[in-house]
Amino acid sequence: MREDLIQAVRSQGMEGDHALPNQPAPVVALELFFEENSDDASIACNLPDHPGVDVFYETLKAIRSRPDVQDVLVEIYDVSDDEWPFAERVYIFTRGSRSDVADWVRELQPDEIDDGWFFAKPAAAPDVKNGYNVISLWWD
Repeated sequence: MREDLIQAVRSQGMEGDHALPNQPAPVVALELFFEENSDDASIACNLPDHPGVDVFYETLKAIRSRPDVQDVLVEIYDVSDDEWPFAERVYIFTRGSRSDVADWVRELQPDEIDDGWFFAKPAAAPDVKNGYNVISLWWD
């Protein structure tokens, strides 16, 4: 599965180890990032009391299954040869507000919750349905 993840990231134009500065980073589906991922340092590695990658996966899948959520995507920031790719941002397409999303992700402890894409819409991201917004979660 790691190889599929790296292939998906590379197919979106990520050539080196890191996303290009001032450019949208690659995004992938939850399953591609989390299935077979046991590396807690692959997301939110700054958390002193990390809830575990499985909690991230289960929480984000539950959010994606809500009727007011279109999708949830993981942004890949870094790829190395010997570790699981690293994500520091997740995008939630929702009709909910930022405060709604903050309630949904409280256990995941994001450092920031913002409206919209960090730089611009990634090429692999689907169009956002009418009435939905993109909410960005970021871990430093």
